[in-house]
Amino acid sequence: MSFLENTNAKDASGNKVLGDIGVHIQQETKKYFKEIGVAADVKYIDPTYMIRAVRANASDGILCTVLGQNAVHGAFAGYSGITVGIINNHYAYLPIPEVIAYDKSVDPNSRMWHRCLTSTGQPDFL
Repeated sequence: MSFLENTNAKDASGNKVLGDIGVHIQQETKKYFKEIGVAADVKYIDPTYMIRAVRANASDGILCTVLGQNAVHGAFAGYSGITVGIINNHYAYLPIPEVIAYDKSVDPNSRMWHRCLTSTGQPDFL
């Protein structure tokens, strides 16, 4: 059983482009609630539209450039399984297993989160 619509498209590398799983999940969720007799209004918002609601600015461009340069330097130095981040205003190589070892959470009522929403122009859904 295929969960994704067939797009018959290929990307620049020749790989098959898959359909959107979000639409399938929305439809199946609506169907499930209808079958059990529960009224449910199910919305699906493509997350690619929610990640960034404003254009990147000069600071974003500089940060991405420096992170990319540091990643390349790490690869040339022989590191693998790392990502680059900022710790105490210094760029650092961080082992990916440590970065993903446990869930991180953001307090949706925190000042930091509201600054993020404001700076990216995202709505506050809470």
